Amino acid sequence: PPFRRIRNIIQRTYRKEVIANNPDITFFVNLSNYPVLRNKNVQFVFRRIYDERLSHEFVSDRVDCFTGSLRVAILLAVYFGCARAFLVGCDYTHLPARVLHWYEKGHGFIQEHPGYQKEFFDIAKEFIDITTITLDGKSEVLDYVTYQDYTGCAPVFKENTELVEERHLRVLSTWPGYTIF
Repeated sequence: PPFRRIRNIIQRTYRKEVIANNPDITFFVNLSNYPVLRNKNVQFVFRRIYDERLSHEFVSDRVDCFTGSLRVAILLAVYFGCARAFLVGCDYTHLPARVLHWYEKGHGFIQEHPGYQKEFFDIAKEFIDITTITLDGKSEVLDYVTYQDYTGCAPVFKENTELVEERHLRVLSTWPGYTIF
């Protein structure tokens, strides 16, 4: 199929409405976003964390931590010295696993992801305790706790239109494959 260029309205909106409006927050993004997300409060990362103080046994030297936002978030938590991480909304880590982004329409659907990210999590757990918060299930690879047990409250489903302004959902709907409306 021929190459199809997609206008990335999402990145432009994120730069103008989130990054620029929060100058006191440092944002860490992949170097591939440099052309569209440059700002004084943006730090770029790519393939590893370049810090001579890190041992050659550091997590990013042992496994690729840049194959998705979940891995990068955990990598940064380790680098910043966090002892524990609680994964909220990382439904692929649940048994049963559920598919759809939180900002997409609907409850999502069950889809098997056996051993999801096992190699990565096994290495990351040497550096940080990771617990995934599930709706009502378990996890094959990680420690887990249900939302109700963690918060003392029953989970209440809210549709994306109850969580995000329609103008932002319209921006998200410009990316192919998202089920927004």
